[in-house]
Amino acid sequence: MARQGITYEQVATVAEALVADQLKPTLTAVRERLGSGSMNTIHRHLSTWQAQQKPSPRKLSEPNSRLLAALGAELSKVAEEAAAEAETALAQALSELAVMATNGEGLEAERDELTQQLLEVTTERDTVAGKADEQAAEMERLKQEASRQQEELAGVRRALAQAELRLEAVPRLEDELAALRGQLASELSLRAVADKAAAVAEAQRAAEEAARQRAETRLGSAEVREGEARKELAEAHAAHQATREKLTEAVGLAAGAQAELKELRAHMEAKVSDHPQDVSSPAADTEDRNPPPAGRKPGRR
Repeated sequence: MARQGITYEQVATVAEALVADQLKPTLTAVRERLGSGSMNTIHRHLSTWQAQQKPSPRKLSEPNSRLLAALGAELSKVAEEAAAEAETALAQALSELAVMATNGEGLEAERDELTQQLLEVTTERDTVAGKADEQAAEMERLKQEASRQQEELAGVRRALAQAELRLEAVPRLEDELAALRGQLASELSLRAVADKAAAVAEAQRAAEEAARQRAETRLGSAEVREGEARKELAEAHAAHQATREKLTEAVGLAAGAQAELKELRAHMEAKVSDHPQDVSSPAADTEDRNPPPAGRKPGRR
């Protein structure tokens, strides 16, 4: 937006004040009185004001009669021609100055417009720079988050490897658990349902715990050998359960961990299909270790 310029009235008032103070209203004097403003604009208004002023009569001293007689009419003619030429040159100079003042005002307006555009571009540049800094910070945060997820995924994979090592030891317990397979079938079914519903309400978990405690009570009369086998099986199940919990937490972090978990479950299901005596449920395993009391049929609670 162009700044407010000096008006003609302001220039005319200052020029008249200078004349009243018996000073010549020059461009510099008017500019000093105003204190601000474009020299081109002040010159244009001052020229307009000067053109409207009546020339003051010149006071000439009384010429010497002898000199006046000598010069005569020729000197008057030369003086008139010189004055006419001077007035013509002055008018031409004033016209050129007016044109220059007009061009100067246009240049000043263009300068002000360019200054405003530069200010807008600078502001836009600063805004873009701020957004770039924010995007760089966000990218750095995402990199750190990705690194953290990779570390967590590596931990899950290590836990999976440990679980597989523990699961490899399960087949050597199958011979010791042969007498428990009948009752294990029912407990295995209950445990599978409990595993799939691990996120349900506390009441369901309490019911599962009560069932497990009842199973442990029924298995309390098992022999020392069965107790040792149950302990090893419980440790294997605890490691398996810890791995399942870590895999559940890593579901949203890495698709690769989910794939490995599915492979592990598929492997365990294949073992159950090949060996009905599979020990995926520690509670069921412990119940199978205790043979049913005399007079009761296997598989009935």
